[in-house]
Amino acid sequence: MSVSVNRRAFLLGTGALAGAVVFPITSSGAQPSSALKAEGIEILSWIVINPDNTVTYTIPQTEVGQGVTTTIPQMLAEELDSDWEKTNVAFYDPAISKARGTPYVWTTTLGSLSAHYLFAPSRLAAAQVRAMLIESAAARLSVPAEELTTSGNQVHHGKSGRALRYADVAAAAVKLTPPPAEKVVYRSVADRRFIGKPIAPRSTVPATRGEIVYGIDVDLPGMRYAAVQQSPVFGGNLVRIKDEALKGLPGHPVIVKIKGGFVGYNSPVPDGEDPDLWAAAVNIDDTVAVVADSWWEAKSALESLEIEWDGGPHAALTSETLKSSLSKQAGGELPVLVETGDVAKRMKEAARSLTAEYVFPFMDPAPLEPLNCTVLIEKTKATVWAGSQYADDAHRIATELTGAAPENVKFNLMQCGGGFGRRVQNDFVYQAVQVGKAMLGTPVKVLWSREECIKRSTYTPLTVVKFAGALDDDGNIDTWSCRIASAQAALQSYGGTHFPFFFPNMQIAYQRDKTTPIPFGWMRGVGLTQHLWMNFGFLDELAVLADKDSVDLYRALLDPSLIPKGLENYNIAVARSQTLRRVLDAAAEKAGWGERAKTGSGRGIAVSDTAYYLGYESSSKAAVVDVTIKDASVRVNKVAITIDAGTIINPDIVRQQLEGCISYALTNAFYSEITVEDGQVQQNNFYDYPILRIGQVPEIEINLLPSDGSPQSVGEDAVPITIAALVNAIADAGGPRIRSLPIKELTLV
Repeated sequence: MSVSVNRRAFLLGTGALAGAVVFPITSSGAQPSSALKAEGIEILSWIVINPDNTVTYTIPQTEVGQGVTTTIPQMLAEELDSDWEKTNVAFYDPAISKARGTPYVWTTTLGSLSAHYLFAPSRLAAAQVRAMLIESAAARLSVPAEELTTSGNQVHHGKSGRALRYADVAAAAVKLTPPPAEKVVYRSVADRRFIGKPIAPRSTVPATRGEIVYGIDVDLPGMRYAAVQQSPVFGGNLVRIKDEALKGLPGHPVIVKIKGGFVGYNSPVPDGEDPDLWAAAVNIDDTVAVVADSWWEAKSALESLEIEWDGGPHAALTSETLKSSLSKQAGGELPVLVETGDVAKRMKEAARSLTAEYVFPFMDPAPLEPLNCTVLIEKTKATVWAGSQYADDAHRIATELTGAAPENVKFNLMQCGGGFGRRVQNDFVYQAVQVGKAMLGTPVKVLWSREECIKRSTYTPLTVVKFAGALDDDGNIDTWSCRIASAQAALQSYGGTHFPFFFPNMQIAYQRDKTTPIPFGWMRGVGLTQHLWMNFGFLDELAVLADKDSVDLYRALLDPSLIPKGLENYNIAVARSQTLRRVLDAAAEKAGWGERAKTGSGRGIAVSDTAYYLGYESSSKAAVVDVTIKDASVRVNKVAITIDAGTIINPDIVRQQLEGCISYALTNAFYSEITVEDGQVQQNNFYDYPILRIGQVPEIEINLLPSDGSPQSVGEDAVPITIAALVNAIADAGGPRIRSLPIKELTLV
């Protein structure tokens, strides 16, 4: 069987950045004298030993609720052999990271990549620092380093009973050359004290007490506040403002106009790659900001203005007409990315075949904390406070807009009240710096209203997929066709091309309509949230046509012998298939799959990883969803996730993340839809763009399979797999076949 696979179809988005990762820590040597801080001694950028013998760990990620302020210190503390009660955390400084050649390796918070990419470099850095502390202590005690051990932030000499605090030897240690990676000794798995342990997240108690300072909480002396409004029509332009209404309003309101334009890209682009291929451009439209003494005064003043907008070329755009256009595109000529056999011939010949159209709408990530950024722009320097999932680019934006030297731009990374991908784009930082330039010397906080957040967000792309499939004479699925047309997006063909099953006749085609003005953005689960439920929904339709049980069908399709021999990375594909089969079997056994539900109840199952291309290391998981349908309502009774996530840093945080994914998945499935009329988003706030209520959260069961592989993704993974199992559970219960989200045929109770 001949196989034609366009490899670049698999290499896209965040996944292929794996090839760009390097570990520069060992080559950096001792830090320069400027690294010696008055409050402590910094060693290898990752660790600061404080005078009181506490340790501060640098976190090169944004805390958006995924627990990195706990899991990354767990990895570091493990190899530093430090006392957990004597640890602190601090977010990294993008300017320092840039100046030092990115010692943190991976600093963008997206794709659930933190544990995976930082497991090796953080442990290496901590083990090197421990070795340097021991070497320094050995010199001070005049004993061989081999006679020394560490514990409780101290270096011990057992023979003499002497001990030195880390703080006592840090100044000498920082002058030493770190040992090369090949000579570093790591703690054995059996002796681990932190990795794999259910340590309570650092943020839980402070969050419940209101003690966390989020970006929205920044408060500076003399600070003013800005409310903003972009063109209500995507691509629109500001014509004029009548500002007479501002006279006499409280708060001394001032208008600042921000010209629309290119801001950047919504994720890092590997060197030498085409930005248009990897990450869609981020643009803002013309914006009106009003600055006042309080945000409410600024917002009220903004609402009092008479603003005239030119809607531009997209003033008549609607999501319905765009959906119709994409449907036509999906049925027309599209670039073919994967092709085996002869799909057209088999569809004509097959006695049993099926076609269907599936639709995924625009969706907004809708994090709870509104977008905000505080700035203080001065003549030769700038200071920024914001919660950004792409802090390096936020620093770049501030540097370029102000013209200040990079070292004179201080970006303070703040903890976020949710991100879900929305804070990867730094349009709000761009606006704030522009406002700050107009208010030179005065600190200004730009805060978006909830309505602005929803109506001027970046969205998952409206997507239409036309499926076709056929059975052979023995009732086996031998033909699979998937033709995808989506609105503006970063290339997300992996949603269709990286389906874990292979068929003798197979064609996958994909095209983005880059002319659509609705801005693309990442959302929890990224392209897999769009496509996985569609793939499994149509596969389930074919299973019903073939009268096959889902688990039996998936097991049969995960037979490595079905993988084409000519497939690039064939061995990786085989290993993937074997892992997924193991996870499927564990999930089915745990759920008692063979036991049939009562009348009116249904059960769905799906198994997949969320890999972007063959070789991308993603967790493998299966979801089992149980539902009950009565009249026109549905209750989700239980969602069970079985997952192989490699080495687990903190099992409690993994469970929490998967539980959050399930709630997010049900929100997406039943409620999330952004519609456009006359070029404008019609949704405004949580009253018409709702989220799941706590009383609707089902029973949740998380099964963590033992594994000694490298840590894998968990922060997004249960979203697509839950939706996939849900739509099949509804059909199994006798409900409608769901081919379009959100689910409108049934009411969730």
